[in-house]
Amino acid sequence: MVSLQVVVFLLSVREVISQCPPSSGIYLRHNGNCRTNGSYFTDGSIISNALECTLPGATLSSGEWIGPNGTVPCDGTNNANVQCTTGSGASLSIQATTFPGAPGDGWYKCCLPTNCSDPNTNIIFANIFRFAQIESFTVADLPSDMTVYPQEYKLNCIKIGHHGYDISMSIGSTALVDYTNCDDRNNNCPGTDLSGPVVNTVSYTVTITWDGMTVSSGSISQSTTGDQTYQCVLQVTDQPTRTRNVTIKVPATVPSSLTEVNKTATTITVSWTALDSSDADGYVVSVTSDTDTVQT
Repeated sequence: MVSLQVVVFLLSVREVISQCPPSSGIYLRHNGNCRTNGSYFTDGSIISNALECTLPGATLSSGEWIGPNGTVPCDGTNNANVQCTTGSGASLSIQATTFPGAPGDGWYKCCLPTNCSDPNTNIIFANIFRFAQIESFTVADLPSDMTVYPQEYKLNCIKIGHHGYDISMSIGSTALVDYTNCDDRNNNCPGTDLSGPVVNTVSYTVTITWDGMTVSSGSISQSTTGDQTYQCVLQVTDQPTRTRNVTIKVPATVPSSLTEVNKTATTITVSWTALDSSDADGYVVSVTSDTDTVQT
């Protein structure tokens, strides 16, 4: 029996910077608000309001915006209906002339005051998306004491954008929740409205219980003793499927160096040499009564 260790999860980046502009460092500004690195923007929102990238105290040299379809031109032309304009100091803004479409959907990076090939330039990222997107998929409330079963934690999937969609969370082929025909206008699905800077920001949560052998959520369960990979899937009709994964890692083997250090009538102390960087921080140790057998 072994403990859990989270190895990958994605953080939410919805927050707005309280000080705008910041006193130093590269930043994004949209519709009067400063936005953090990795923020999400609907494609329609950059038609009505330009997305500005600024580096205070610097002078523009060869800075640039690069999107999923390549460099965004600042010469009056456009790339995937997105064009760039130069501001005062070290400042570049991008704005869509019309909806960017599939070629303009994805991650953009702004590099200031020099271009992105300069290793000393400053870089900040933004995601411009069509219809809907998964802003984050994270694990919350993972127990600090990893030696006690059952362990209970939560999966949080935050959806942003279009009001109509299907959303699900699963482990392997087992669906933990599956909500169809959701419409944020009438709140017919059990998400929580977060009222973020992006329209229709809704969080969906699933509570997971793991007893060392089985993952369960409500009446749904699946046997698993290895790594747990969960998936959140968001679908808008006739649009690309958005998918995020999060993995909770269980070490494949126990340490071969496990040794008994001390034993009393009520406690036993063991030690081991860590396998490598992927080894867990702790193990559940089971002692068989009436013997000296130690099992992990």
